[in-house]
Amino acid sequence: MGEALIFAPLIRVSTDAQAKRGYSLKTQRKQLEYTIKSMGGKIYNWYSGQEHATPEQERKILNNLLTDAGKRRFNAVIVCDTSRWSRDNRKSKEYLEFLKKHGIRFFVGSTEFQLDNPMHNYMLGMGVETEEFYAAQQNYKSLINSIEKARKGYPTRGKIPYGRI
Repeated sequence: MGEALIFAPLIRVSTDAQAKRGYSLKTQRKQLEYTIKSMGGKIYNWYSGQEHATPEQERKILNNLLTDAGKRRFNAVIVCDTSRWSRDNRKSKEYLEFLKKHGIRFFVGSTEFQLDNPMHNYMLGMGVETEEFYAAQQNYKSLINSIEKARKGYPTRGKIPYGRI
């Protein structure tokens, strides 16, 4: 039998509102607790909170996870789905290479992606690329809608300031 799995679960949401009022963090945690327990694993630390995973965004929570990975404080990372890992395929490849270098295993749900397997890397890359596209598409639609609202004289963010017509 192999080495016992000690997990670093990564759970995140993109906005402060989701973190404060939403259920996603709780739901992700519950899913991963069940999955880890079913695999006989233990949890080193929860890496959890609000941070964007799109290109050019700072990832403090993920950076903390990677720092601990470099110190080999756990031997497996787990996320609920690829969108919780990253929406930046270039950075995702760097992060996964770092995990591979340090002998850290990678799971999406109960599925292990072997980081030295070309098919698994392809599947992860396509998943993250799809998430990156989706995020960029949503941002583009939001921008187009904001431009249209501005052309009509409507505020694009929030309400018109008091006293302004």
